[in-house]
Amino acid sequence: MLVVAPVTVLSLGLVPRHATIVDRQTVGSNYTFVIAGGGIAGLTIADRLTEDPSVSSLVLEAGPFDKGEDGILIPGAYAPYLYFWPNLVTVPQAGLNNRSIGTVCAKVVGGGSAINAMVFLRGDEGDYDAWSSLGNPGWRWKGLLPFFLKSENFTRPDLTFARAGNISWDDSFRGNSGLVQNSYPNYFFPCSANWWNAAKSISLEPVKDPSSGDKQGIFWIPTVLNATTMTRSYARRNHDDRVIASRPNYHVLASNAVTKVLFRGKQAVGVNYVPSGGGSSSTVYASNEVILAAGCLHTPQLLQLSGIGPPKLLRKFGISIVVDLPSAGKNLQDQPTLTVPYTSNPASVGANLEPNSGTLLSNATYNAEQRALYDSAGKGPHTIVSTLSTNIGSLSLRGATAAYKQIVAQARARTPADSLPADVEPTILEGYKAQRSLILQQFENSTVGVGAIHWGTADSAVIYHEKPLSRGSVAINSTDPLVDPLIYYMTVTDPIDLQVYTALFRKHRQIFSAPAMRALDPVEASPFGAQLVTEDEIAGVMRDQINPSNAHQCCTAAMMPRELGGVASSEQKVYGVAWLRVADISFWPMQIAAAPTATMYASAEKVGVPPKPLGFFPDLFLLVTGTQPRSLWLRTPCRTMTDCGAAIACRCH
Repeated sequence: MLVVAPVTVLSLGLVPRHATIVDRQTVGSNYTFVIAGGGIAGLTIADRLTEDPSVSSLVLEAGPFDKGEDGILIPGAYAPYLYFWPNLVTVPQAGLNNRSIGTVCAKVVGGGSAINAMVFLRGDEGDYDAWSSLGNPGWRWKGLLPFFLKSENFTRPDLTFARAGNISWDDSFRGNSGLVQNSYPNYFFPCSANWWNAAKSISLEPVKDPSSGDKQGIFWIPTVLNATTMTRSYARRNHDDRVIASRPNYHVLASNAVTKVLFRGKQAVGVNYVPSGGGSSSTVYASNEVILAAGCLHTPQLLQLSGIGPPKLLRKFGISIVVDLPSAGKNLQDQPTLTVPYTSNPASVGANLEPNSGTLLSNATYNAEQRALYDSAGKGPHTIVSTLSTNIGSLSLRGATAAYKQIVAQARARTPADSLPADVEPTILEGYKAQRSLILQQFENSTVGVGAIHWGTADSAVIYHEKPLSRGSVAINSTDPLVDPLIYYMTVTDPIDLQVYTALFRKHRQIFSAPAMRALDPVEASPFGAQLVTEDEIAGVMRDQINPSNAHQCCTAAMMPRELGGVASSEQKVYGVAWLRVADISFWPMQIAAAPTATMYASAEKVGVPPKPLGFFPDLFLLVTGTQPRSLWLRTPCRTMTDCGAAIACRCH
């Protein structure tokens, strides 16, 4: 929760009073809040804070504004590569046969919400309860649910279509007054029914509502689809365009990257920034707080460049240490993906397989016909994100394999330190031990997911591992802020991860071997195939095929106690400094069993809500403290500058 102190008259005078979008010539030099990063977190928080006209906010985003391309707005024309961070590649990954692999990160106003696959899923109740168990009161499922509801505006699908397609939901878990539009496509590929029925036949039961905190089974994928326009609903439209003409105190400067947080002693007072293509540096000051929302890969880079991070790393690059915080950039997690190719015999399946998600790409006539239907009536396969289908299966480890107890026993027998680098700092090890214990409890819980299985109805299926035990890191490779950091995912370096992945793979095979899918005659293709039988054979191919990232990177500035390797408190305040907060997915302590979009909107709503006034009288405040109050939102009367620093946002001196 952000504590807001009104800006001074001087500050207001330096903030240009015009529309939201600014450039380097018109941007102000002082704001109440300066936010590094214009993704879901940055735009949502800026929107909420500037509902108070006495507050000014500047969002600095390294990427440009999108141009409203079909590839962004129209699901069936999905082209996320339009706004990928260019040439972002991992270091060689030891667990993946030393492959260096391209990794996806958004570089655009709106962040990942502008280029993701539009999946709008919450994690499971146990995911958020685990966050709370790591020293974060208020972050349990029940504490976060009101913010899920606040963030979203759900449109029910047509009831007749819903019955035909097996779509179900529970209104008590759906918000209907928020800004994030979400609904369902109004079409499904005929052969998706084969997959659904096959999954049911091996005991994956339909889920009434995947937003309920328990989604183990099969369900239609909720999407960030505006049911009126049938286009993508994303953070730029929800939290910037919506107020562009009416919010002169809310500014966005695109195509400019924050390079460093500026400190006065231990207090953050502003940032330096440069054009993303290179150029001269500029400075902007924050009278209240600097908020980091640059994403999992770039927020820790900013912390390190600003002197907050592992001392050995900072000394290597001659960076003055502001805070010795070895955990900044550690605890990197993602959700590795495994794509399994298939072939089929069209002669044996005929019209049962066509059309499918691949038909839009392979048949220009069909694509043109369906695009015309979409343009004229907002209907058809173009309401589905390209290459995807409409349903998915979520699995607990208990649901994936009867051998879950043996996997858990082997994981518990393993020394946690063996899953981390040999020189791991003690507090990071303690935090990992706590996380590992919670994950193994989740492995034993039938209501918490560890993975997901999806068939796009064409020539491949995808298996997602959502709860890896391996941990990676992000580290600067230069003092040049425009040089990409080093990304170590460390995927499947913990051998338990491969056991879990193999269990998910075998469950996927069961679906494809069920009669409803056999009717389509799918054949598992190279490098997979029926010849892979043993654990070692399957794992050997996996190491060559796993993608370490699903662009769901998280947790590199974790919200945990400092003694557990945390970077930020449960209020996202960075340890050891004042007036600096982390608000993006970096502050998550652990992965959730879902894509991150819904949780990012909810957490940003939670962080961006100003606290209610305490209601004490200014005269009494003056009598007690000897100072005039600058805000009735101050939590603690300030007597010294030290107290001010502890109160973070108080500027009463």
